[in-house]
Amino acid sequence: MKSMNKIKSLVVAAFASLFSVAFTLVTVTTLAACGNDNTAGTDEQPNAITAKIDAAIDSASAIWFQGEKTFTVDSKTTILPPSSSHLYDIIINPDTSAQHTSLLAGVKTEHGILRQLEIDHFASLSCETDKTWFAYMVQVSSSLIQKNFTIPDTSATSIAMDFEADCIHEHGNFITETEGITDGQQSYSCKIAPTKENLVENNAIQYTDPNWKKYGTQIIKICRE
Repeated sequence: MKSMNKIKSLVVAAFASLFSVAFTLVTVTTLAACGNDNTAGTDEQPNAITAKIDAAIDSASAIWFQGEKTFTVDSKTTILPPSSSHLYDIIINPDTSAQHTSLLAGVKTEHGILRQLEIDHFASLSCETDKTWFAYMVQVSSSLIQKNFTIPDTSATSIAMDFEADCIHEHGNFITETEGITDGQQSYSCKIAPTKENLVENNAIQYTDPNWKKYGTQIIKICRE
């Protein structure tokens, strides 16, 4: 419980700096959802709705994949608990104020809701469906760089092989996770020990994820299929 309170406090602290992103996401969410509510025209065709969703995802992706995903942490930063279930706790227990929930609105697709979270040394891109969720997450601490990739078990084989190969390329330890997994999921992690190449001023650790867009795009694809 103490860990969850700490995570939630980090979420709230991050909202202020991300408000401009929140505003943009609310705008594109409105575009995606407008063909699905009671105010939509009854003669609107499915391909028109799909076009609106595509436009919303393109707009959001321009934010999510803008530039490199770089993390810089000081020597005292510790990593969040390794269970990827904490992401789901963050999503289903958002702050109830209008300002904060708008950030978690995400983009509604045919099969789920896409959301991006960024909290200091933690970033994720997730797809929440009616029954489960999938995500790509990166956490960086002074002693460990950890990536978690949770995907449908029906498509796990080929995607997981890519994730494992990329992990090994970064000299990481690839692990098939067994804790916190629900039916229909497969989850994998890559644990990388920082090296002297990650050291920057004042012994801080800096890490740029070379595959943020690659696996974030996979999560978007999962939410569309």
